[in-house]
Amino acid sequence: MLPRSTLAVLAIAAGLSAQSDYELDKLTSGRLGSQLNLQVSGAPASQLLLFVVSSNAGPTPLSLIDPADSRLLQVGTDLLGSLSFAVTSPTGAASLSLALPSTPSLTNIVWHWQTVTLLLGATFFGEISNPVVTQTGVGDTGVLAPANLLSGRAFAAGFADRDNNAGQGDFVVAGGGAGTLTAATGLASTEVWDFRRMRVVPGASMTTARALHLGVPLADGRVLLIGGADATGGTLSSCELYDPATNLYTATGSMGTPRVLHAATRLADGRVMVAGGTSTLQPDVVAAISSTLSTVEIWNPATGLWSAGPSMAAARLAPALTRLSNNQVMVSGGVQVGFFLGVPISAVSTTAVQRWNPATNTWTGGANMPQGRAGHHYNQVTLADGRVLMTGGVNVPSLLNATAAAPINGADVYNPTTNTWLTVNMPNVRTLHSATRLADGRVVVAGGAQGTLLAPVSIAAVDVFNPASNTWSSAPALTGPRASHLAELMPDGTLVLFGGQGATTTVNSIETLRF
Repeated sequence: MLPRSTLAVLAIAAGLSAQSDYELDKLTSGRLGSQLNLQVSGAPASQLLLFVVSSNAGPTPLSLIDPADSRLLQVGTDLLGSLSFAVTSPTGAASLSLALPSTPSLTNIVWHWQTVTLLLGATFFGEISNPVVTQTGVGDTGVLAPANLLSGRAFAAGFADRDNNAGQGDFVVAGGGAGTLTAATGLASTEVWDFRRMRVVPGASMTTARALHLGVPLADGRVLLIGGADATGGTLSSCELYDPATNLYTATGSMGTPRVLHAATRLADGRVMVAGGTSTLQPDVVAAISSTLSTVEIWNPATGLWSAGPSMAAARLAPALTRLSNNQVMVSGGVQVGFFLGVPISAVSTTAVQRWNPATNTWTGGANMPQGRAGHHYNQVTLADGRVLMTGGVNVPSLLNATAAAPINGADVYNPTTNTWLTVNMPNVRTLHSATRLADGRVVVAGGAQGTLLAPVSIAAVDVFNPASNTWSSAPALTGPRASHLAELMPDGTLVLFGGQGATTTVNSIETLRF
């Protein structure tokens, strides 16, 4: 048994290592009333291991114990009584499990963890893990994260970066900015959520400022960023690639037409299809509707170039593209615009559906949605059984009433096997919300906007869809309203919401939820 004074110094030593000799990860979300599980992998085999926890990140010099050791750990010395020992397995694995009490007053406890192997010889310390930060929270209830985005961002593109932290949940928030759905302005900067340490670090800059752009992950791990609005609200035809291996954004081929409020999906063969949208947002809704597109383009990763695909049956603003379980692509809804001699004579949120067959490169009619909607591309969810859940969106009733368009509570599930829809309406009307599938198959719909297209009102309501019963239940509200935000389920099961439009302004806050 080591003396307490030695343990105190060891705790100091447990703060941060610049080198991360092996991996330490959190496996559970820190939900109160459940287990908090940490796991070590890749450590030296059959060695004594010390888990150190602190309420702060130190740093603590190992030289306090071993003057010859210049390394640092990034935990403090305030929780010395909570040190834990383990012995690594023959494969270098070890774990720690703590039972968290179901006490609401313990919510938002942030702990810093690190492990170090002990040699206890001429060299006192062996290898050191990366640091990890955990946060506690009441089940189904939001807690503000211990870090904020560096800038307020709405209408950003988000995607996982599996090239950092041993693939453990880093998430990129690319571009986005301020403004509204009809007058968004973009940033070129990006930020990265470091999942292990629950912090935000600056990312590489994109080649162009973008908001309302789309990010499509490719088969090789890169991400294709498509179109959107620039820093002045102008519509972009340009595209770029993010490569996680180099952490760089580089330009690729531009689309034949500028697009915003468009839809995109990766095809089964690795190419990317984009459809619809509008070639302008400025200066008003009438201009956006007048420039609505029916065209389709397909990007080839082998050449980096776009080519024309078969056009849709009609021009659609803010439709959804969905790759189905049979590898066909469904285009659904959107504001369908009718033209006469190039002048729009009608505009309505359509129920129309078409399916594209890659074998024939043609569109055919599909079963119509029960309810017309637009803007649902951003929050559609493919369920574990292959069905597709469409939630909310905007109902544009007519061309004359387009500026008074309002969100809906409509939700429908599409079955690609039977080509049928099932209506499963939500408790709350909303658009510009997030919809995230949990590990157990349920879908969490968070935040969004009510009001009208030109006067949106962000909300904090959270609803949960159970696909086993096709029913909804309500969860506690978020800490504050947000719409046009990003959401990502982390490897430990924590749902994290990034930025968005708050009650009065674009926000930089990050919220965590544990279902």
